[in-house]
Amino acid sequence: MRIDILTILPELLEGPFSASIMKRAQEKGLAEIHIHNIRDYSTNKHKQVDDYQYGGGAGMVMTIEPIALLIDKLLSERKYDEIIYMTPDGVILDQKIANTFSLYENLIILCGHYKGVDERIREIYITKEISIGSYVLSGGELAAAVLTDSLVRLIPGVLNDETSALTDSFQDNLLSPPVYTRPPEYKGHKVPDVLMSGNFELIEKYREEQAYKRTQERRPDLLK
Repeated sequence: MRIDILTILPELLEGPFSASIMKRAQEKGLAEIHIHNIRDYSTNKHKQVDDYQYGGGAGMVMTIEPIALLIDKLLSERKYDEIIYMTPDGVILDQKIANTFSLYENLIILCGHYKGVDERIREIYITKEISIGSYVLSGGELAAAVLTDSLVRLIPGVLNDETSALTDSFQDNLLSPPVYTRPPEYKGHKVPDVLMSGNFELIEKYREEQAYKRTQERRPDLLK
């Protein structure tokens, strides 16, 4: 999988992809993550990528030309399955979306800033608009990192145990059950006996019951 992330602040994305699972995915050749600086495509001598909005009002708007030039360049090099814009008014990211995107070969992710991008970029190029929650961030970089992490970890071979992703919260519309490790007792709190019984049929039943109970208590909307 190849992911091209378009941003005016590439330094914000250096950390999330240089460690842990994201780093291993790239080292294994399972994911390519390319960060592009939109300013490099500005024809303005000051490399300006924003301007005042028509109609007045507070806040600047990301201009069309540098974004369009960059996207056109990428589209001339390969076919993309989706061109995604990270925006608070997009569809809320969930596990189903991550599962779908993880099956694609090439994605472009555009990070917004200021009051957002000129609407015509959305009309001409964007095929999906994604939000990570009902709140506003300073820019789309952190949201792009969240989206990228959520789908790259699902690519076969990225996780050491591929079955791990299949038992994550939300994969079956249930939250994950509680998990424990050593020691078996800590400050009077004990690991449930069934988990140490060695009876895998009972353990699986216990985990299913706990997953349902936790979902019912914390996210009853998922059970609908």
